Amino acid sequence: MKIQPRFKAKILYILGAFIGIVGLQYIFLHFVTFRDFYLFDFYPAFSGFLRMVLGWFPFSIGDVLYVLVGVGLLLGIISLAKHVFNIKNAKREMIDLLLRFIAGILTVYLVFLLFWGLNYRYNRLAATFHISMQGDYSVSEIKQLCDTLVHNLNNLHYRVVGNDSLAVVTQVDFLTLKKEAVDDYNKLSRIRPSLAYEKESVKPSMFGQLMNYSGVTGYYNPFTGEAQVNTTPPTVSIPFTTCHEIAHQLGFAAEQAANFVGYYVASNSRHLLFQYSAKFSLFLYAINVMGRFDRKYADSLWKRGLMPGVRKDYQKYFMFFRPFESGFHELSNQMYDQFLKANEQKKGIKSYRGVVALVLSYKKEYGVFP
Repeated sequence: MKIQPRFKAKILYILGAFIGIVGLQYIFLHFVTFRDFYLFDFYPAFSGFLRMVLGWFPFSIGDVLYVLVGVGLLLGIISLAKHVFNIKNAKREMIDLLLRFIAGILTVYLVFLLFWGLNYRYNRLAATFHISMQGDYSVSEIKQLCDTLVHNLNNLHYRVVGNDSLAVVTQVDFLTLKKEAVDDYNKLSRIRPSLAYEKESVKPSMFGQLMNYSGVTGYYNPFTGEAQVNTTPPTVSIPFTTCHEIAHQLGFAAEQAANFVGYYVASNSRHLLFQYSAKFSLFLYAINVMGRFDRKYADSLWKRGLMPGVRKDYQKYFMFFRPFESGFHELSNQMYDQFLKANEQKKGIKSYRGVVALVLSYKKEYGVFP
């Protein structure tokens, strides 16, 4: 069967894009000179350029881009539906649409790798903090971490609120939180240069309410270099989320790595709310791990270890997301789980709680919790 010229061009493009994707990853993994150029020269300069060009916009360019992509997909579906009723041209149009779809997916993935995705294939965290991403830990170490976090949470909560029975209520706006996060990164860069953060581009997402249905509190847009923060959840979670997304901008691609860097920066902040947010977020991961080893001990920490005010903060946080729970939440988690596994994170969405092992690895290396 003779291949039509318009199909031939698309097939050749698809083949070229596929070779480009495979070749780029092969070169990155097997040629140290190229890998180092990408990690330490190209990516920092290019991501900084994106932040400089788009960071001054008061709204998220990435969110607008995703809306346009969504509209384009909708128009494509409508166009396909029209051609389906034309029996004579339906087969050709469906083949053409399929080829265009495959070409589009491969193009997006190639751009994703160039703009940011190759960072998944390098352990920037080990180079910065000299800790292992695969650290083992004992039950006693988890207990020590949980006990320490309970003490930190109770102490910080009282310092923030001035009362051990009231939930945190703060009117700090996002611009103030963002400025504090940027300052904290640059302060710590004096001892860890890879945390230096210039040309900031951190923005509240336009889709905060929609993101709540998937439980997403923030995301990094690799195509625009913007860190998007969902500002609708309770304020106690936002400083940690902001620091987490900035970590992605700096090339800490793996979720457990971004969690650790976000925690490290927020917990070393001069701002008490940032410190509280860091401990608040890490305790959720730590108590979840603790519950797998000793459920009774974990329950005792929740019920008797935490001050009433801290428990109210958690209750407020959990209750916020409850109205958004749906089948879409589970579907989005499954899709994101597969995305992470396809990008060198074998544990998928469970890799987020890998921050617990990283904190314990830091304790072994430096003798103190970060």
